[in-house]
Amino acid sequence: MMAFRPWQRARAVLLALAAALPVTAAVPAAKPSEPLPQVKPAPAPAPAITMHHSSWSARDGAPTIIFAMAQSPDGWLWLGASTGLFRFDGVKFERYVPRTGSLDSPGISALLALPSGEVWIGYRSGGAGLFKDGVLRHYGAAAGLPPSSPHAIRRDAQGRIWLATKSGLFRLNGERWDKIPGFEQLANQPQTMLSDSHGRFWVGNVDTAFVLEPGASAFRRLPNVLDLSGNLVEAPDGTIWSNGGRNDSLEVVERQPLGKARFRRIGGEYSSHMLYDTQGERWLLRREGVERSFEVDGKTVTERLTPQQGLSGYIVFTALEDREGNIWVASNSGLDRFRRTKLDTAALPLYYGGEARALAAADKGAVWTDGFFVPGARSVPIPSAEMPSNGIAELTCLYRDNDGIIWAGGHRGVSYLDGTAFTKLVTPPDTEGRPVHAIAKEADGTMWISFNGGGVYERRDGQWRKVVPYADYASRGAMTITAMADGQLWLGYIGNRIALREQGKFRLLGAAEGLQVGVVFQVVRHDGQTWIGGDSGVAYFDGKRFHPLFGVDGEKFMGVSGIVASASGQLWLNGSEGISVIEAAELKRAVAEPGYRVRFVRYNQEDGLTGTAPQMVPVPSAVASSDGRLWFSTANSVVSVDPARLRRNLLAPHVEMRKVTVEGRNYPALDGLRLPPGTQRVQLDYTALSLSMPERVAFRFRLEGQDAGWTAAGTRRSAFFTGMGPGPYRFQVQASNEDGVWSDTGAIYQFSIAPTITQTVWFRAACVLLAAALLRALYRWRMRQLAARIQGRLQVQVDERERIARELHDTLLQGVQALILRFHMASTRVDPQEPVRQLMDRALDQAELMLQEGRDQVQDLRAHDHFQAGMASMLEREGQRMAEECGVQFTLREGGRVRALPPLVAHEVYRIANEAMLNAFRHAKASKIEVELLYESKELTVVVRDNGCGLPAEVLRDGRLPGHWGLPGIGERAERWTSAPGQGSEMRLRLPGTLLM
Repeated sequence: MMAFRPWQRARAVLLALAAALPVTAAVPAAKPSEPLPQVKPAPAPAPAITMHHSSWSARDGAPTIIFAMAQSPDGWLWLGASTGLFRFDGVKFERYVPRTGSLDSPGISALLALPSGEVWIGYRSGGAGLFKDGVLRHYGAAAGLPPSSPHAIRRDAQGRIWLATKSGLFRLNGERWDKIPGFEQLANQPQTMLSDSHGRFWVGNVDTAFVLEPGASAFRRLPNVLDLSGNLVEAPDGTIWSNGGRNDSLEVVERQPLGKARFRRIGGEYSSHMLYDTQGERWLLRREGVERSFEVDGKTVTERLTPQQGLSGYIVFTALEDREGNIWVASNSGLDRFRRTKLDTAALPLYYGGEARALAAADKGAVWTDGFFVPGARSVPIPSAEMPSNGIAELTCLYRDNDGIIWAGGHRGVSYLDGTAFTKLVTPPDTEGRPVHAIAKEADGTMWISFNGGGVYERRDGQWRKVVPYADYASRGAMTITAMADGQLWLGYIGNRIALREQGKFRLLGAAEGLQVGVVFQVVRHDGQTWIGGDSGVAYFDGKRFHPLFGVDGEKFMGVSGIVASASGQLWLNGSEGISVIEAAELKRAVAEPGYRVRFVRYNQEDGLTGTAPQMVPVPSAVASSDGRLWFSTANSVVSVDPARLRRNLLAPHVEMRKVTVEGRNYPALDGLRLPPGTQRVQLDYTALSLSMPERVAFRFRLEGQDAGWTAAGTRRSAFFTGMGPGPYRFQVQASNEDGVWSDTGAIYQFSIAPTITQTVWFRAACVLLAAALLRALYRWRMRQLAARIQGRLQVQVDERERIARELHDTLLQGVQALILRFHMASTRVDPQEPVRQLMDRALDQAELMLQEGRDQVQDLRAHDHFQAGMASMLEREGQRMAEECGVQFTLREGGRVRALPPLVAHEVYRIANEAMLNAFRHAKASKIEVELLYESKELTVVVRDNGCGLPAEVLRDGRLPGHWGLPGIGERAERWTSAPGQGSEMRLRLPGTLLM
């Protein structure tokens, strides 16, 4: 767990409370009935490192025997082990394999990550390698390096790369390594290097240190003889330290001008590595584990973590601080991380009660907790006092009233702090031995105390009175009592019940008023609203009804036994799922919009919380100290946080694509990857490099062209897509760290899926062409079929007309002709002067006319015989005849390849065209009439056009002129007529080309 800031760590030593503890108000009128034990010193805190500790071993995939560590700018943690080079993203270890090249040797002894992203490696077998953009380049004997293992690789202030080996010191010069002169006479070659904040470059060995000053061309040896082979580090104040290597001592350079500077020995146990972090704390890797040292009020506090306490291995090799402030320690059996948490754990003595500790605020930012006084932030050393009980576990309630008096309740009654000692309060006889649930004091001095199994009592003017709001709860105590500044008194009970006293009268509230919190643990007034916490949820009271508070994803805030507000208006809820924080703006919206689900942040064991909020006793489990710090009690510990100085990780995670999986086959996530044809299901794996709390890194992604918006993936590091087709795709994924800081762009990955043969453009085009050809063939077949059917029908009609014509000619007309001859012969026998003769002659003339009309009709039935010579010639002859009669110019023109029509069709066309010509000659008053026969591949067009007066509007509207039947006759055959008054008229007839022969 993470400890408090340096000024708060003084609470690690708790002493007996002395007269220095101030009391700001007089004690109650009650007299002490018996003296209490004197104060006792608190035991020393446990020496474990008070930071969140995580470890990974071989069972988690971690490499063993890690000799070197480095972090590249993108956030990858590089591990050089005896078995190879590995990378770690906080979740998964992976053996690094470059895109080109391979390691010369599996053993890695040194690592250096440059700001440009390049990574240098030193092989235990000798030589070095450089990773750049996934390409590995080796430097060995040909480049000037000896076959000896590099101790370290460093870069100086000028950007030059240095390498220290048993064979000497080397510097990269272009493509070769130059051996630095001046070290040949040393029996022990350089083993450690450092580039300090002043631009100086330090080199140390088992004898002394060498320094290369800015602008100097050669190293200068410091005059003293000390073992500096461990490693050289720079402290925050600029001093240079070494952990002393084999001589089991710490060395520090004296504060003198650099020309006379020398190291001096501090002494101490053996350490293999030393590190100063950005907080100014010193870390030493010792034989028995990891040691952390820091200053508190001028004193050094040391914490340790050993293998027996959970360290991954017994031999620790190196340490590193990452860009987020985490400390990483590599051992022979795995990897360890120490992380500063959001919550600070109070260093209290070991507690055997098995129950949560009660809390109450004191002066100067201090807090009373179950038996001990914890000095607050920025406090001078203040002794602490032990509560008046023979067993700490007997304390069930702590309360600080408005006068600053501390009240303590337990199994042995109630006591209050009287100066430097606690005094016991005489309570009603029937409450003896009953635990105290709650204590409250009103502005007028009235005390309220709730006893488990004894009910609620009011103490006014030294007199006790039992208060029974619920008849069936006469002997049941209230779980919480809250006295408001406006005079309201709230009593919370089990069974979802609240008794509210207003103006001297109690009002009973429960489910009928919307209360759904179960056991009522706490009632708090915040920003004008009354908030209630219980084992089944949280609600606020609007004066008439209760409204439940819900969080996003349906969060109900269960088991909330502590509610406290920060100075900024946040509401902190100590519940069974952890500590939840809701911003003031979210609270206001929840009140303004009943049913709104608030956004919240939750802190749990990953943030330094041990255990969960107590249920039943003691309550409340959250208080605010006078300096604004918030304190929370759990079943295992007491934690606190300063909301104004809450540690936040502002570093957005770097997001990278990892691999692409298709049908169980993995592909590297190279931009522009082309997946095989037929791919429909794709899995895209990605990661985010945030090493503090990778388990809380959240992701969102979208696949352009398929996703309308972002898809929230939670902590899942894979995206799955199905039903995908061929073509290009663009995938984007973003990540946020544990504090909700999102990456701006994230990772953008472009890939494509190759089409199958049936998915290619040319195949689809061929299919379209084939379909078009099939449709055309089908159309032509259908047209031929229809034409054949029409031809058959026409032929039937022609045959029928010919039959009718023969029948009329051979029967009716012949019979009529015979009758006419007989009547004519009969008429010759009558005197021409007789009236009967005249009647008979007129009848015979009429019969002759009827016979002629009959012959004409028969001729019409067989008119198709006349179209064998051509329809155009017949229209030409009729047009010329009518033109001569009317004195109008007439022309007929044919276009295209002339083809014949079926006789019956030709007859109908002739009739339509002839009728149109006749109408034009008779009624158009035209000077010119034209007829066009246009033979095209797809149709035959017959046009009759004149330049006459055009058709009247009523004729165009009605389709006829009263008493005239020419236009209706044309319309019965073909409806295609255009005209405008005064602009002539045009009849256009179209026939499908399939009718042409």
